[in-house]
Amino acid sequence: MSGMDIQMESILQGGQFKKLLSEQSMELRQKYDLKKAELEILYFLSKSGSHNTSTDIHHQLLMNRGHISQVIDSLCRRKFIVAIPDQEDRRYVHYELLDSAREIADEMARRREEINRQIFDGISEEERKVFWSVSSRINENMKKIPF
Repeated sequence: MSGMDIQMESILQGGQFKKLLSEQSMELRQKYDLKKAELEILYFLSKSGSHNTSTDIHHQLLMNRGHISQVIDSLCRRKFIVAIPDQEDRRYVHYELLDSAREIADEMARRREEINRQIFDGISEEERKVFWSVSSRINENMKKIPF
């Protein structure tokens, strides 16, 4: 395996990026007594718009459905989110942040923006566009691979 192959696999697996996010969110998790998955779901819901069902969470965060259910129950009990039945299809439930979670999500967003600013330092807008285009294609290709 070439050095480039190893580097590409490392980027795709996101180990270093996940470590950065974990370290950056540690203080926030301690401050609000949140588990990592709780913080991830709160952040996701703050950005998801109408794509805010447990299925949406599963597809985007690649979490186990049982774990998602436990985390959502915890966040509902702690009054960070509210469950809203879908008006057209009662099989679906939408989850929305309550005001008590907005500050947490906003703080997480600021931390992620800072990480993005740092990791894209010295990378031109044109290079970023190429990166996003290639990343999107790789992601779509991976979705097509049956496993």
